[in-house]
Formats: sequence, C-alpha cells, structure tokens
Amino acid sequence: MRDLRIGVIGCGNIAGTYLRNAALFRGVRLTACADVVHETAERRAKEFGLRALSVDALLADEEVDLVLNLTIPAAHFDVTLSALSAGKNVFTEKPLAVTAAEGRRLVGEAA
Repeated sequence: MRDLRIGVIGCGNIAGTYLRNAALFRGVRLTACADVVHETAERRAKEFGLRALSVDALLADEEVDLVLNLTIPAAHFDVTLSALSAGKNVFTEKPLAVTAAEGRRLVGEAA
C-alpha cells in the first residue's frame, strides 16, 4: 500500500505545526504546498523539502491525493469545493464553511 500523498493549501502560521508533525504519522507523505502569496509557499517548501506550486497546479497535480486546507475560514468553502471538484480528498481546519448552506453544499459535493 502506498503512502497518502498530501498537498497543503495555506502556508501561514498553523501550517508549520502540521508540517512539523506530519513526520510522526506513518503512511502519509507531504508532496507540495501552495499559498495565495507564492513567496510564503516557497519558504515553507524550502523549510520542509516540498514543491511550491500555485493553488491551481496543486489541485491538478496527480501526486496529490488529499488536500490539507489550512486557509483562513473565509476561504475554506472555495478551496474545499475546488479540491473536491478536482477529485481530491480534503481535510480542512474548522469551520467547514462560514454558513450552514455552504457546509451542506460541501457535504453534498463530497458524497
């Protein structure tokens, strides 16, 4: 069985904790990161040995099975919907979305 390949979208403060702790888990491998500020993604990529990609490139990347959505809450819906639409699995920080209607739409899309 191969590792679950994870791409991170959102490279701010909380990303550092996730990226450091990923090494504690067997069966997962971080492959790439992206941020709306590309320089931020480049810094995280260099720090953790990842590829820095644009958000669109990460979503299209066949080396990414799951998107770890670490964006700000207001962006959770758009990033998660885009990832699901790209056929990716998603793990997101809470809240899932900022409205119940958006949350229901994401649950429907994931199904």
